[in-house]
Amino acid sequence: MDTASSQNGASATEDPYVAEYPSVCGGYPVIRNTRIAVRLVVNFHRDGVSINRMLEMWPHVTSEQIQGALDYYASHPSRVDEDIERHERAYAEAHRLPWPA
Repeated sequence: MDTASSQNGASATEDPYVAEYPSVCGGYPVIRNTRIAVRLVVNFHRDGVSINRMLEMWPHVTSEQIQGALDYYASHPSRVDEDIERHERAYAEAHRLPWPA
């Protein structure tokens, strides 16, 4: 991944739907110009939540953006999985649960 930054602080990637901003969601991938983490889209999708339901949850994004986040995960699974693991670990630590579960 190209790690150069654009003027707004986003990572300069070729992806039209996903960006990484140093001060948003720990610098992990989000839907471009939002604070919606790609990991959320992926986890909802894994749980069987439809794109239409996600559109109801996030009326300010398009179906193309949500599909773009899923496509980004298909191309960059390790980056998103790292964010998923980071959040699962933080949850376990906050609730004094064993890690890994």
